[in-house]
Amino acid sequence: MDYVRVGSLAELGNALGRDGATLIAGGTDLMVKMRAGSVRPRLLVDISRVDELREVSMHPSGLTIGSAALVAEVLASPTVSTNYPLLATVLRSLGSTQIRNRATLGGNLANASPAADSPLALLAYDARVTLAGAGTERTLPLHEFFLGPGRTALRRGEYIRSIDLPTPRTDWDVFFHKVGRRRALTIAITSVAGLIALRGRAVVDVRVTAGSVAPTPIRLRAVEDLVRRRELDGEQIAAAHATALREVSPIDDVRATALYRRTVTADLVARFLHEASESTPTSP
Repeated sequence: MDYVRVGSLAELGNALGRDGATLIAGGTDLMVKMRAGSVRPRLLVDISRVDELREVSMHPSGLTIGSAALVAEVLASPTVSTNYPLLATVLRSLGSTQIRNRATLGGNLANASPAADSPLALLAYDARVTLAGAGTERTLPLHEFFLGPGRTALRRGEYIRSIDLPTPRTDWDVFFHKVGRRRALTIAITSVAGLIALRGRAVVDVRVTAGSVAPTPIRLRAVEDLVRRRELDGEQIAAAHATALREVSPIDDVRATALYRRTVTADLVARFLHEASESTPTSP
């Protein structure tokens, strides 16, 4: 196996044209797969020194995060904590301090785990990914990037250049809860994230996402459609719970049964909506 560290996008494009080239930045997922023998690169292309892929910048249309930006760097950005608090909340649950200091946001997406944390916040914020290759560039909604466990829309010779988030509402309330077998450093058995904007008890807008309950991280759009522009009361929350039960499609595995995942996910959706309704001041 060969190794090359590239310092520019031009060098990166050239290196990716070689047979068996595989990108590495933090290596927190790739090295595990290499040790297990499930991935055998002929050439490791290190992108950790490509400055264009490390930028975290706010502009009039939203936020751009370079794919090689470390999770810790994204968390350290005041722009992220102020304007995208759900992303900050979710990233704080990603691994340990040591992992966050090595892992990259692009790598977390490229790994395409159904249990990944960062996609939940990014899907809720309607993120898009820009994919680049030799002289080409295209942009996809994040939900179209994930094709299945470990599978993405990346073509041969392409890499994730950036993750782009539109300017968010200023009145979102946020929710995130991850269920695992231990309190820290856990792979989610199920997880739910949400954004909600209320006027009184009426839902102006809402986003609900879930992980570990389908082949990819997903938006629970049926739940969103059910409660959007409705009053949040016990009946609506119960209906949302029932809808979430039908909308997810988990599997049995060594960490939990499908029934447990389905039930807990629906419970978390109901908890999210209940907490939002309880946070709304009532008229005297």
